Amino acid sequence: MANVYSNTGKQGKGNRESLKKKMLVRTITPTVAGLLIAGILISIIAGGQIQRLKNQNIKDSSLNAAYQISEYFTKYMEISRQLGASQELQDMVGELKPGEKIAQAENYDSIMETMENMRNTDPENILAVWMADVDSSQFIEDNGFVSEIGGWDITSRSWYIQMMSEKKTVISEPYVSSSNGEMISSIVTPVFDDAGNVVGVAAVDLSLTTIIDMMEEHTLGDTGFFFLMTKEGMIMYADDTSLLQTSFLDMAISDEVKKGFSSQKYGIYDYQFAGGRNHGYMSQVGDTQWVVLSGMPIMEYNLDIYKVIGSSSILFGIIIVVMCVLISQIATGIIRPVEQLHDIAEKIAQGELDMELNVSSNDEIGAVAESIGKTVVRLKDYIIYIDEIAKILREIGEGNLHYTLKQDYAGEFGRIKTGLENISSTLTKTIESIDATANQVTSGAGQIAQAAQSLAEGAVNQASAVEELLASVSNVSGQVRENAEQAVNAARDAASVKNNIELSNQEMQQLVVAMEEIDNCSNDISAIIASIEEIADQTNLLSLNASIEAARAGELGRGFAVVANEVGNLSKESVLAVQRSTELIQNSMDAVKRGMALVGSTADRLSESAKGVIHLTGTMNELSKAANGQIENLKEVEKGLDQISGIVNDNSAMSQESAASSQELSAQAQALNEMIEFFNV
Repeated sequence: MANVYSNTGKQGKGNRESLKKKMLVRTITPTVAGLLIAGILISIIAGGQIQRLKNQNIKDSSLNAAYQISEYFTKYMEISRQLGASQELQDMVGELKPGEKIAQAENYDSIMETMENMRNTDPENILAVWMADVDSSQFIEDNGFVSEIGGWDITSRSWYIQMMSEKKTVISEPYVSSSNGEMISSIVTPVFDDAGNVVGVAAVDLSLTTIIDMMEEHTLGDTGFFFLMTKEGMIMYADDTSLLQTSFLDMAISDEVKKGFSSQKYGIYDYQFAGGRNHGYMSQVGDTQWVVLSGMPIMEYNLDIYKVIGSSSILFGIIIVVMCVLISQIATGIIRPVEQLHDIAEKIAQGELDMELNVSSNDEIGAVAESIGKTVVRLKDYIIYIDEIAKILREIGEGNLHYTLKQDYAGEFGRIKTGLENISSTLTKTIESIDATANQVTSGAGQIAQAAQSLAEGAVNQASAVEELLASVSNVSGQVRENAEQAVNAARDAASVKNNIELSNQEMQQLVVAMEEIDNCSNDISAIIASIEEIADQTNLLSLNASIEAARAGELGRGFAVVANEVGNLSKESVLAVQRSTELIQNSMDAVKRGMALVGSTADRLSESAKGVIHLTGTMNELSKAANGQIENLKEVEKGLDQISGIVNDNSAMSQESAASSQELSAQAQALNEMIEFFNV
């Protein structure tokens, strides 16, 4: 028993953790963890706030640039609207007769004076003020230029199509001025008659140089940039001058930004440009449909966040180092006297009782040292008792249970004397009983060992079977999980197909409406051709009457007869052309009707397909839910098998331990018999 205690004590000492290490670990570790968590939270909160400020700054810069340009355009759009709303201009264009020159109109001089005054309000930016008549294709400028009748086709202009579609003031795409080579845009306002029809336009040619100067005044951080694009995507301003007057949609920039520009989706964008990531904001320039796009490179965008993280890391690092040093010094001051007391206790444990304590401390450690000193003094008085007890114990160790104590034991040692005197008679009786019991234990231990070995073998077999069953259930669970994932993916694909079919169905309905409109237009054209046939018949009749009158006139009507003959020929050709047109239009109407029938049939099939896909989507969702339920049930089975496997393994281990213990018990019983024979009883 002494050897067992000694080994246990040495093992405990080897595994004992340093008090100083404990203090350092248990104080520094939570402190460092707390500081790290605080640093991370501070970085996250500060980073989020910095990002919000950065995004707001980018947004405000973009909106400010857009607002300034919008105000610039608004001023001149108002001038164009005022000219278009002029009653004199409306009267002049509305009363202009076919073939009449616009310079001969009654209000011509007044309109010219008005346009000249408008240009003089801002001659630096307004390059020209002009108006045009739609019917006669004439236009005049404030500088006195008047075009010939039919010499300027207003309806072929791109801005005319936009103006007729929106029925409001529009800004044309920029173009190079033929007079000074500057990039300009025309701000065009429709002129309406009393019936609400567009009979002319009033326009201002505006220089874009000022807009470029405005954009150059705007800055975004140190490396930020701006783009200014027209409605059609022409780049009017960019830091890289090689991009000017090119299409924004052809630029090497993220498709997301291009799609946002085309779909007029304005807001914050995170996009790739010039070989790196950028944060920017896209905004519309008022009602002009021009667009301002800002951008800030990711390095500058995150620079303040990096500074906060770096500063926090340095600060917390310094705090951690200082705390480690302070805690280490405090721990050293506590551990030094404890180590001295430990050395004294070790020597006492080794039997060295004659020693002195030199620990000076005014705290709890000093009180412990004083108590240990008193213990050492008293232990010296017990040395004599210990010597005699050691002698008696040596005799007991040699098997002699008959002995006599000579010393007068005081205090607690008195009970030791009484105990030693009782040991002789008690051990004699005990050893005799142990001898009889040992024989019985030897016999029973053999039987227990045999039964425990059989139980251990059975438990091992059970554990193997449970492990195989658990592996099978795990495989089934994996297969069910894969089936559930495939069912979810199939449901997702079916939903996508359903959405596409619904969109196709909507577009097919729109196509049906368009075909009906084409059919209606064809009917209108047929009516017009009928009118043309009637005119051709009347023309032919007129030609015949003219020929008769020319014949009556004799020689004087010969020239008129030639004209009448030509009119008759023209009437015949008109009839032939109308007949050919009628045939073509009839063929088109027949094709439209066949197309409408095919489109209607296709629309019905798409509707049926959509219903089938909806039913399929519901079925796949139900299948996915059922598979998820199976997965949960299999998880419960796996959990139960794990518990059974653990119990079987524990039983197997316990059975093996019981077998080993029984064998050891048998061996110990045999050894006990041999030791009992050693005693003299």
